[in-house]
Amino acid sequence: MVSTKTLIRKGQLTLIPAGPGTGKSAIVQTILQRGDDRGNLNTAIYFSADSDPSTMFKRAAAIHSGWEQSAIEDILTTGDSSGIEAAVKAATSHIRWDFNSSPSEEYILRELEAYAATFGAWPDVAVVDNVKNVDIGTGEGEFGMLEQTCVFLHQIARDTNMAVIALHHVNGEFENGVTPIPLNGVRGKITKTPEVVLTLHRSDDGTKAHISPVKNRNGKADASGRWFLPINVDMARMSFTG
Repeated sequence: MVSTKTLIRKGQLTLIPAGPGTGKSAIVQTILQRGDDRGNLNTAIYFSADSDPSTMFKRAAAIHSGWEQSAIEDILTTGDSSGIEAAVKAATSHIRWDFNSSPSEEYILRELEAYAATFGAWPDVAVVDNVKNVDIGTGEGEFGMLEQTCVFLHQIARDTNMAVIALHHVNGEFENGVTPIPLNGVRGKITKTPEVVLTLHRSDDGTKAHISPVKNRNGKADASGRWFLPINVDMARMSFTG
């Protein structure tokens, strides 16, 4: 993702907060699966605590085929799905999925170490979807645990030189999905640790996603969330362009 030096960099933690159903996990999954315009793909491990395997499979199939997710659902329930299953497996071979619904710090570290032992290197990218689902154990209330999780993920990024992307929630008044989300609209005020914070909201008609760099040590940012990068969206087909 590159515009006005808005970058997701290796060795850094990028936080992407948005309201429910806005498309934050869908956009990240699409970026990872498609790679860049030159066909370059990043190896990745995706901790999908928030979305189940069926959801992620249908999204992956839509990204690959351009078909609507409803059509893919019909194939899975009424037809021979072996062809599409093979296609999705090939299209996502650079991504490893983990669907533990409440991974702990220790669990995440073990999975990353197992990946490195298997492939001889850390993945380029690790996604945690989302911060609230990480079982941090005991802590000083919800916000203290959220901050502790961010510190943990930031340390992983530094120690492994992976690009770590963490998805997160926002405060109630910004959950409608169409209001620009400022830096102080991020739930728990855990924005001190990440190098980059990109909030996400939709256009009123739902045809565009607006990515707001509200914190960006790499370039331009606007903490109000009102300066944004527009992307054309077709959620049914998992299509993001622009």
